[in-house]
Formats: sequence, C-alpha cells, structure tokens
Amino acid sequence: MIKRTEQVVNIRDANSADLEWINERYRTIDFLPSTSKDIGVVAEVDGIAAGIGRIVIVAEGQGELGGMYVFDQFKGRGIAKQIVARLQAISPCAKLFCLPFEELEALYTSMGFAPVPLSAGHPPHIVEKYRWCNSHYAKAVLLLAWERLDAKDSLA
Repeated sequence: MIKRTEQVVNIRDANSADLEWINERYRTIDFLPSTSKDIGVVAEVDGIAAGIGRIVIVAEGQGELGGMYVFDQFKGRGIAKQIVARLQAISPCAKLFCLPFEELEALYTSMGFAPVPLSAGHPPHIVEKYRWCNSHYAKAVLLLAWERLDAKDSLA
C-alpha cells in the first residue's frame, strides 16, 4: 500500500520584497512585469514557491487578472485554480478581465469567467493589451471577463 502525503498549498499576498523575484520569473516566460501598484499573490507548497498571479487595476472597479504562472514541477496539482480563487476573493474590483492563452479557457470558465467580444467600451488598457498579446505571442489569446456576483451595479 502506497501512502500519499498531501502537500500544503498556501496562497499568500505578495509584498514589495517579492517584486524583483516575481519580475525575474515573468522575464523567463516573456510576460510583462508587475509594478508595486499590482495586487499579487505567491503560491507556496510546503514553503516552496510554486506559482504567482496578479491583478492590475485598469479602471474604476475593473481589473485584469493575469500573470498566472505555475512553475513546471508544480503543474497538474490545481494550484492555478487556487491562485485564481484567491485573487477573485481579494479583488477590490467588481469586474475582472483575463487574457489567457486559448488552451487555458476551460480553467478560467470553470472559475466563472466567460468570453466577451472585443469592445471599445472596455478599458483602453484591456483593448491595447489584447491586441498586443495576439501580435506578440505565437499562441492565440482570449478575452474573458468575470463579475462579482454580489456587485450591485453592472460595469459591463
């Protein structure tokens, strides 16, 4: 009989001391860097860094959930889902946009995100980044959005 030990995953808020380290990780995968204004989290498994994610505030009550990166040795353990859930829980935004690679659509739709058409009504940062991502990366990038269920006003 094989006894499987469960590893403890902790999602903690990133702090200013993490910023340089986070941006070093982003450079390795050609993601745009974070700033001190972003809301970031770090996933740790038994105290070892396993992944990162962030929210960038793009307009009043609206943000971009992104920078999702689970390190190779930790993939397949549901850590990305835990990072997304934590960011949704701590988000000060009623609406979050997400620009994931196409193969990640199922992950984000399982977390309440839905495809939205590109619209001039979206924050300019989102429209510009969507266009930049689709011209910069070899993989297709989608535009998804999530709205907090308890939001009193629709920001669509």
